[in-house]
Amino acid sequence: MRHTASPALSHFQRAAICYQQARYVEAIRHYLAGLKLDVTRHHIYADLAKAYEMVGEWDRALTYLDIALQRCPDSPTAHRRKARLLQEKHGFDALLFESGILHQPEFPSREFLKCLEKDGDDSRKPGSVLQEASSDYGQRAARRHTYWRADLGRFTLICDAAMSAQSVWYISQLVRRTSTEVGKLLRFYPTDPVAITITNTGGISTAPQSPLPRWASGCYDGQIRLTYCAEAGEPVLSILYALLRHEWTHLLIHRQLQHPFPNWLDEGLAQHIARPIFPYERHCLQQAVDNKALLSFAALSQPLSHLSAKRRMLAYLQSSAIVEYLTQQFGFAGIRQLLRRLNEGIPIETAIAQTFAKKLAEIPLAGFLSL
Repeated sequence: MRHTASPALSHFQRAAICYQQARYVEAIRHYLAGLKLDVTRHHIYADLAKAYEMVGEWDRALTYLDIALQRCPDSPTAHRRKARLLQEKHGFDALLFESGILHQPEFPSREFLKCLEKDGDDSRKPGSVLQEASSDYGQRAARRHTYWRADLGRFTLICDAAMSAQSVWYISQLVRRTSTEVGKLLRFYPTDPVAITITNTGGISTAPQSPLPRWASGCYDGQIRLTYCAEAGEPVLSILYALLRHEWTHLLIHRQLQHPFPNWLDEGLAQHIARPIFPYERHCLQQAVDNKALLSFAALSQPLSHLSAKRRMLAYLQSSAIVEYLTQQFGFAGIRQLLRRLNEGIPIETAIAQTFAKKLAEIPLAGFLSL
């Protein structure tokens, strides 16, 4: 093993650097190359699993965590990562299952395919997208194309060409469901078409501030922009669905409200509608309660980009827990009433008192965990 130890260590060190720089595909390649030379380091398997998680390969991540635990059954890092990953996978998979998208026909409707185009291919003849999408189902779009585009009336969907037409079809159905469900909760529907762009970053994360895994992110800046970090071209639909619900909530709030409102309500409502709080996240909240480390409403009202990464994640958790508490205590009717008062220019403290008969200071900073 002596003659292979140094090259293996070099790969592992380069993998760690790539990971820190969010170059996850490169990190995976170096981890795998190093493991061909040295299979004795159990913690490398756990690190490789983390890199696979960052490119959306949950099943591979779990496989390598199991290998790490076979080699070191008492590894706290591997146990912690596996428990968290299983909670996330179960939670996001359940969200997608509840959407009903898995019960949709395997092939998209002909009406959808007629709306689907590939940008960047001027040589294609009318109808060729329909023929290609039907015949090459499940295969990635040709690299010469820039993106798929589908003008679907109430929204325009622009997706990375690396994903299949089938994925674009499923995403279009998730958009329709999101528009209906979130619109029903907030009693608001956009009057102008919504542009939604979904891009694969190609193995490089661009999501340092996302409340979701760093290999997926989103923002709303007048249109919805989603990114995912995948080794292959296909996105994880469950994650994109949560991202879409999160950003669609931002869209509805920002198109309704004409006056400033606190960031904790904006992000908390978006996150609460996007997905439930996972058990390990509640544990993190409980630790913050026990350590008296909760952020104040003043801190939660500021842009989260001003916070450190650790405090930012806590801010997302607290904001989601606060909104969870308000919705369970007063329902979404109370939330809608609060938003209407804020839209009238009423300060948040007064709006809270008028809507919930509580002072802002009486709202628990960690939701039900603070009670």
